[in-house]
Amino acid sequence: MEIIGNRVILRPFRIGDITDTFVSFLNDKKVVKYSNQRFIQHTSESCLNYMNSFIGTDSMYLAIEDKDSGELLGTMTAYIDINHKSADIGILIGNKKVWGKGIGTESWGLLMNFLFSSTDIRKVTGGTLENNTGMINIMKKNGMTHEATKVAQEIIDNKPTDMLYFCKFY
Repeated sequence: MEIIGNRVILRPFRIGDITDTFVSFLNDKKVVKYSNQRFIQHTSESCLNYMNSFIGTDSMYLAIEDKDSGELLGTMTAYIDINHKSADIGILIGNKKVWGKGIGTESWGLLMNFLFSSTDIRKVTGGTLENNTGMINIMKKNGMTHEATKVAQEIIDNKPTDMLYFCKFY
């Protein structure tokens, strides 16, 4: 399965994607600042274990690949609940040279639209911390609306921070 966009291809993440560069994305404090990945020291083995955790599930772990160069730009997840016909998606753009260039927005929209058009999913959700304006913009630009707030849910820079949840229905 490949989902082809204007600038990116979303495809299943594979063992060959676990490179020193990829592991360095996950260990870069700027890249994971708003993610709970910031609490983990990643290795090739931890990345392989995570990839393998999707085997035999309905959920998806995808690579975001540059359409022209084939370079790995980041990853996406879709945690799918078949019983409720919902999916919670997430994204990590590890390659900082493409930050702010719409790659996250395009990738998010591609996956969300794929889930609505090619599966039985009726609702897509996503969440982020209140100070992650880039992620908030990605969700809003893709037509998601604010659904809920968990007040002071996580600690960022020693300060309690709200977690915002967004959704879109098919």
